[in-house]
Amino acid sequence: MKNKDVLDKPILALSESDMLTFRHLVEGGVLITGGLGSGKSSTSGRALAMGMLRAGIGGLILTVKSDETAHWKDYISKAGRSDDLIIFSAESGLSFDPLAYTWNQPGRGAGYIESIIELFTTLIAIGKPEAHASSESRYFELAVEELMRATLVMQSLAGEPISITSMNNIIVSLPTEPGQIETTDWQASSAAAKLVEKIKARCDSLSEGQLEDLDNAVRFALEEWPKEDPRTRSNVLSTWTGMASKFTYDPLRRMFCSGKYDFTPEQVTHERRLILLDVPVLEFGREASRICQILIKIVFQRAWLRHQYVPGCCNGGFLFQDEFSMLLHRLENHFHTVVRSSAIAPICLTTNILNLASEEFGENEPGSKTYSFLGNLTIKIFHHQSDIRTRQYAADLIGQEYRYLDNFSAGGRGTQAHANVGGQRHLAHILEPVELSRLVKPDGQNPYAEAIVYTGSVFNATKTQNNPKGNTYLRVLFSREI
Repeated sequence: MKNKDVLDKPILALSESDMLTFRHLVEGGVLITGGLGSGKSSTSGRALAMGMLRAGIGGLILTVKSDETAHWKDYISKAGRSDDLIIFSAESGLSFDPLAYTWNQPGRGAGYIESIIELFTTLIAIGKPEAHASSESRYFELAVEELMRATLVMQSLAGEPISITSMNNIIVSLPTEPGQIETTDWQASSAAAKLVEKIKARCDSLSEGQLEDLDNAVRFALEEWPKEDPRTRSNVLSTWTGMASKFTYDPLRRMFCSGKYDFTPEQVTHERRLILLDVPVLEFGREASRICQILIKIVFQRAWLRHQYVPGCCNGGFLFQDEFSMLLHRLENHFHTVVRSSAIAPICLTTNILNLASEEFGENEPGSKTYSFLGNLTIKIFHHQSDIRTRQYAADLIGQEYRYLDNFSAGGRGTQAHANVGGQRHLAHILEPVELSRLVKPDGQNPYAEAIVYTGSVFNATKTQNNPKGNTYLRVLFSREI
């Protein structure tokens, strides 16, 4: 039975009078920062995870560190949710073909070629911040898009199954010289040639619009592509294969190119399933693991955004990403801007904000892009921090107030001695940046991690007789022992 009040489920108590509900997480999203050993993953991150698990909410969990899968299996077992767990790994025997899902997805976006092109363009751009992208690299991205578009049009009109491997087989077999399509060798050995033959057999059943699309695609693939300068064509092709060739070998071919999908985004929101991507970045290699997990993440994010939450329609869901800076992509900001209407709670953990700035936003120092993104995550939990930018950001976020600075002066001798006492009003941080470096960290004897929690609203626990208005930040002790 669907719970019509899923957004009002309690998730995490911050004090006796302050409770974070699922609604707070959905409407605000969560950012947790903390230096090494600060306890961000093992205390506040764990507390949020357990809160959502115990509330019966489904989620997609990405992994960076090698021990994350074991920790999550323990959390899920303690919450009594083991039957809801789906682990996707090279050993799981499960498949998730993103193109098969995208092509057959529910709703108006099914079979839309441009959505597949956007997906691959995003994957190609991983690790290449837009701010650092040259006009030349952007040219090659657009050229790859045109290549993908022509290939997808021909495959779809031929009625062929679409996968990363089938696209790659066609792209690498396109003619590379004018007139090559007339040769018997090319016609006999090229996957593109065989595709053309299948299209010819279906031409009579195509509509006028489809025939126009086919004409554009064939003209580019078989006439314009072979005429390209060999150096340009080689660069365009390597831009594509640099991403796609990884999926032509096991285990990625088996995991992502089977033509089927054994789990879906809808299972998270409508069946409370917990999908754990057991392909940790620090164990399977930074580039391959990032591409695999970001590929699934983008498909899930886009599916969730297509569904608008109304009470009782589903159970909502969460997206949990520790070491979030390694899992960013260029569509991230858009997702976090509008996701609240889909009842998805994004939980993002990172060491400091400089990691976010440099990884995908291409800023040497946190700037407008970084701060714009951070503004989408309303709930912020700051653990012990040595990074001065993160400390300054937290202090600026909490704000400043006017205070009186005492001053004292004395002068003269004997009977002429005098003293002056006064004060001067000045603007100062409510919480000084240095306070984040004084927060308690857990250790072998102490299971607690101290953190500053900011939600943009006043905490009831901070309201006192001397401070009836309260504060917008709260010091909280999170424990590793739950």
